[in-house]
Amino acid sequence: MSRSMSISEYGLPRWARWTSAGMLVCLAMLLNACAHTASRSTLYQDLGGERGVALMIDEIVVELHADPKLADLFTETDDDYFKERLNEQICMLTGGGCEYTGLDMPEAHSGMDLSAAQFNDFVEACRRAMTRAGVQVGNQNRLLAILAPMRADVIHQ
Repeated sequence: MSRSMSISEYGLPRWARWTSAGMLVCLAMLLNACAHTASRSTLYQDLGGERGVALMIDEIVVELHADPKLADLFTETDDDYFKERLNEQICMLTGGGCEYTGLDMPEAHSGMDLSAAQFNDFVEACRRAMTRAGVQVGNQNRLLAILAPMRADVIHQ
């Protein structure tokens, strides 16, 4: 018998031992990945849950009213209603289990004719507010990546 085909003390050829060991390693890695995924938190949780999202939204509204490029757009906004809808929307989109009860984005922005520049100003204002609220940059980016596809539904409506 050749050296590579020798029978081990386990009664298996060497190639079979390595294959079995490899399968066990792969199985262990797969189970670890499943356990990690099961314990992974939602973005909603990473944003601080109900309390953290509410704080973030409060900061966003303050920032929108303070920003000279955006303040005029929010002078007649019912801030309490806006906060409630934004809270629902962020909660729903980030895994918090809420239901969004507001208008869809084209309807909510109908007649506003917002420009791409105004949309970008809004995003920057939100970034400043999230930073003040203590939201980590990675979580800011995760949230903005979820919201970014709405851009087309908001500008030029």
